Amino acid sequence: MATSTILPVRTAPYNPNLYNTGLNTTIPDNGCVLASWELAIDLFKSKLTQDEKKRIDLNNCQSASFEELLKAAADAKSHAELKRFRWTPTIRKIFQQINRYAVAGDVIAQYNTEYTSIAWGAFRFLLLFVVEEGTMAEKLSEALDSSIPIVLRAQEYAVLFSSHSGSSTAGVFSTLQENLTHLYAEVLNFLIRATIFFNKRTIRRYISAGFSPFDTQFKAILDRIGKLESSVGKDVALLNSEAEYRRQEYEDGIWLKPADFSTNKDDLLQRHLPGTCGWFIHSDTYRTWRESSKNSSSTPNLLWVQGKPGSGKSILAAQIISDPKSPTDDVICYVFCKYGEENKSDIKDILRNVIYQILCANSRSKSLFNQMVRNARLGARTPYAQNVAQLWSLLQQMLRKETSVCCVIDGLDECSNTIEDQVSFINELSAIFHTAKATTRLAVISRLDRSEIGNPSLWTIIQIHSSDVQEDIVKFVSTKLEESIVLRRHREKDRLQKRLVESSDGMILWADLMIKELEAGHWNVDRVFIHPPKGLGAVYAVIFRRLSTSATVIDVQYILQLLLVAARPLHLHELAMGLALLKGLRNHEDYSLQGDPGREGIDIIRKSTPLLNIMPDETVQLAHSSLKEFLLETEEGNRDVMDFASEKFRFKISDLHFTMASCLITYLSFECFKDQAREKDPQAILFNGNSLLKYSTLYLLTHFIQSPPSTILAGKLTSFFQSRLGWQWLQRLEIVYRLSFGHLQLMQSHLKSWSILPGVDEKYRNVLGGFLLVLAQRRYDDSKTLPTGHEERLTAMSSLAISYRQHGMYNRAERLEVQVMETSSRVLGEEHPSTLSSMANLAATLSNQGRWTEAEKLEVQVMETRKRVLGEKHPSTLSSMANLASTYRNQGRWTEAEKLEVQVMETSSRVLGEEHPFTLSSMANLASIYRNQGRWTKAEKLDIQVMETRKRVLGEKHPSTLSSMANLASTYRNQGRWTEAEKLDIQVMETSSRVLGEKHPSTLSSMANLASTYRNQGRWTEAEKLEVQVMETRKRVLGEEHPDTLSSMNNLAHTYKLIDRHDEAIELMSIVVDLRTKKIGANHPHTLSAVDYLSAWSHT
Repeated sequence: MATSTILPVRTAPYNPNLYNTGLNTTIPDNGCVLASWELAIDLFKSKLTQDEKKRIDLNNCQSASFEELLKAAADAKSHAELKRFRWTPTIRKIFQQINRYAVAGDVIAQYNTEYTSIAWGAFRFLLLFVVEEGTMAEKLSEALDSSIPIVLRAQEYAVLFSSHSGSSTAGVFSTLQENLTHLYAEVLNFLIRATIFFNKRTIRRYISAGFSPFDTQFKAILDRIGKLESSVGKDVALLNSEAEYRRQEYEDGIWLKPADFSTNKDDLLQRHLPGTCGWFIHSDTYRTWRESSKNSSSTPNLLWVQGKPGSGKSILAAQIISDPKSPTDDVICYVFCKYGEENKSDIKDILRNVIYQILCANSRSKSLFNQMVRNARLGARTPYAQNVAQLWSLLQQMLRKETSVCCVIDGLDECSNTIEDQVSFINELSAIFHTAKATTRLAVISRLDRSEIGNPSLWTIIQIHSSDVQEDIVKFVSTKLEESIVLRRHREKDRLQKRLVESSDGMILWADLMIKELEAGHWNVDRVFIHPPKGLGAVYAVIFRRLSTSATVIDVQYILQLLLVAARPLHLHELAMGLALLKGLRNHEDYSLQGDPGREGIDIIRKSTPLLNIMPDETVQLAHSSLKEFLLETEEGNRDVMDFASEKFRFKISDLHFTMASCLITYLSFECFKDQAREKDPQAILFNGNSLLKYSTLYLLTHFIQSPPSTILAGKLTSFFQSRLGWQWLQRLEIVYRLSFGHLQLMQSHLKSWSILPGVDEKYRNVLGGFLLVLAQRRYDDSKTLPTGHEERLTAMSSLAISYRQHGMYNRAERLEVQVMETSSRVLGEEHPSTLSSMANLAATLSNQGRWTEAEKLEVQVMETRKRVLGEKHPSTLSSMANLASTYRNQGRWTEAEKLEVQVMETSSRVLGEEHPFTLSSMANLASIYRNQGRWTKAEKLDIQVMETRKRVLGEKHPSTLSSMANLASTYRNQGRWTEAEKLDIQVMETSSRVLGEKHPSTLSSMANLASTYRNQGRWTEAEKLEVQVMETRKRVLGEEHPDTLSSMNNLAHTYKLIDRHDEAIELMSIVVDLRTKKIGANHPHTLSAVDYLSAWSHT
């Protein structure tokens, strides 16, 4: 459950040892909070009388911290307790007894003044002083304890101040600071006056309490503190709402996984020579496209620029993006596709980045766009946007609202998708841009021929011919020769220039590479005149032939391997570290013992020019995408320019992944990282000179699962997972990169599939296929040395319990969750969010065991507490209500479940919106209740509404959409509408198999549903075939004892029974009974159901 950073209404339980624990309650080192504290001291001093200023040490007060003031007051109180008259408690008891007859005593004194009034009055007056002093001490002690939360919240306010620097709510921010200043002044006033009271001599303290009781001396101060605390809380709530909104905006951006293309654009603009590209920018064709204001055949808004490699297409793209004559109200979106680079090499990357750039534009529809993306993000439940249909839907919705959008896509041919997928993508994109209501323009720069795109009539097409760029090449060669210290004085410079231009064949890149080779002395000018290399491939072959004879050939090979396979551009220092690892480095300490390996690696990179470019941000990139194709090319097309020497630089992509995986696992296993495994902030070690740690953390498994199956790699990864470093790696993924548990499970599934391939030793398969449980267990073992209530230990226990629950190990999960709940309740308090979360987790485990009554008791407690603390409309409260409704549903208590679910749905719809994923989930749950009650019409209506909304918001292929289709199919099935159910079941199964994979749990569930439909129609053969396939796959992927595997065995047993295969049915159901008894207990409803069927079948 997400919790707010600032908890303005939080109260701390009384802790008698707080004052002596050395708690850091000093004002945080934050400018605004320190300013409030200093202003509070000045304000306090201004209200003191002259007499008070003499008695209070203002110099000490000026430099005092909250902790010191609290401690001074507490010490004075303890000192006063020691000096209090020993008979004070006895006198107080006597006075309480006498006070019962105070009225009678007063009457007697009134009528017998001569004898009793003076004695009675004096006696009562003295007793009053004693009692008032005790009352004063008790109330002051309570007030001191209530000051503790205010002190502790100073830390939280500091966070709030820093996060709202330059906030749009400047007025609220200013009011908060003013109220906080007055609050601190009053707390300061109270603490000092309390200290003065306790420091008085005993007699004077009794007299002071008698003549000026607590209400007279302190009540007004404490009332002001209460009012100011309330005001500060309201200000904090307002700012916190803004903070939450900003956090959501940030999450939306992260979900779209944007790339930074500004470096690519700036580099291209810097490389552009003034006076070039005029043939394109000033052409009538380009101007017509740029100035198009509407979409029609007369003014087409789609521009296709096609040219050969190295002809300057990317520089043209940068010119389009930066064209000063473009309409000023345009939202400019641009993407530079880069093969193999993270977020730049896939059709999904293009869509994500275009959507992100529209989202970030200064648009009147920005808030609406944010809501669109947020609904999609929350509905997707994935760490990143991955569903293409969902992304298409988002783009269409945005283009309906945005007034003017210009989109430029360069290097589409560099995407890793197939040509067919690229063409399909272009056709879809062009249709959206061509039919959009807004003024839109789309420019695609690619090597793909115009004949490969659908409906060329929609496009304005510019084909780059050698003659078009002839003048640009002349300008380029002339400028580069003049800049060259070596070539500008060559006696045949003019002839060389002419020869280079003639031989370039319209490729500026070819001319650039040749000039660099000539300038470095690697190529003889006379050879250029006689036999210049033809094409880029021939130039690359010549360069590699030269490098193959150099002393650093191995180093260059290593560097190229890392660059070719890297998921994103590597920084100079990352590449230098990778090179050192491949050359045998095994710990950080050795990295700089002899010489400077980092500097040596950087020198080698610089000497690899012209093959490598060092970008302004110090990332290293290959000179051109054609070089990557040359190095990875497997077809025979380039063989005519290769020879034995240059063949040393030919690589297989799978082998490169093996090399990178070996490199990363070696680095992550460095002993020095073990010392940092207890880092409170996992981000700390990422920025502590560990140059390759960020990349290694995020991409370790990416390279593993794309490597050829290898027992060597499997052994290294198994050892890593079984060490402390393993769970530390997982912690960084969860906290720093915010990978969800679902994403981690997907990684585990991919790794499990890799581990069962031939070539991997069987002894490693259990660890690799279940590494989340292995890491959770190791983290828990390491945490046992910490105190029982330590945050890290509780977190480790919770993580292990979740892993146990995911693996169906409910008894183990329950034992841990009980410990976490009890410890959290004792240490943090019963109403703390972490305590409530632990209770909810335990309830989930109990529900999985069919222990509905125990689960219900916990869920009611969580729900009622959240209602009281957070309010009935808070998402966490609604979540707890939905959990309780689910428990009622499992118990068949339909009326209670329906009442709660209706309340959740209506509140969620009102607060979060009708299309919010939580609202849709609550509607699906309510439909399930109707379905189980036989109220088919209502269930069907809700199922269709959920399905249609998810199709529109998430896309038809999204897992949540498929789930809603499966629910509707279930409703049809229960009504005996087999044809409609079958049609939906097949659609869900086929889509899920294609999108998620045949082994994905959702795919297997859809197959089981279709089998159920077949079984109900009496189509036993088809049902059996599917059920066997589901059972065998689940056994292989999840294990024989997993609850889902047992469900599939149960279903198949019923099918056997229906087709009179009694022995097989009884044998299979016997296995189900034994394993369910072992895994979830003999009293679980599923176990009892299986026992009943087995008993009935055995007696027939």
